[in-house]
Amino acid sequence: MKKILFALWSLMMLSSVANAQQKVAFINEDSVITSMPEFKTQQKIIESYAKQFQTQIEMKQRTMQEKYQTLMQGQQTMSPQQLDEGQKELQEMQVEVQELQQRAQQGIQKKQQDAMEPLMKKLKEQVKVVAEAEGYSVVIANGVVNRIGFLINAGGEDITGKVIAKINGQ
Repeated sequence: MKKILFALWSLMMLSSVANAQQKVAFINEDSVITSMPEFKTQQKIIESYAKQFQTQIEMKQRTMQEKYQTLMQGQQTMSPQQLDEGQKELQEMQVEVQELQQRAQQGIQKKQQDAMEPLMKKLKEQVKVVAEAEGYSVVIANGVVNRIGFLINAGGEDITGKVIAKINGQ
């Protein structure tokens, strides 16, 4: 029994010594990414892409509004069949607008993901370079810490500025 307790105690001591030797750093990945020149370029591309969808949606909504006004103005002189056809057409136009809005949202999300992929790769590479140069064995992204709601009080260093400098060639 004493041997088992001693073995467990020894194992706990070894793991705590190993943990104590790790050098920990933190990084704000959002700050690094938004400081990249490529980020601003990608943002402009995404905004332009979104604007195209917005223009299409506005045109369809304007056409639908005009159709609605025409229907309202002529409802006194229209037959019930013409009125029904006009209402059905308006409903179809509304569905088209909703579908376009959904496609726009999905397209913009895909465009953002595609734009972020190379930036995240560059971030990862530069964090690795800085971590190796500075001797950090663990680098934790602030976003990860915030998402899991975990407060780390390990006394790690914030290396965000060093990574930004590395990316900007300084």
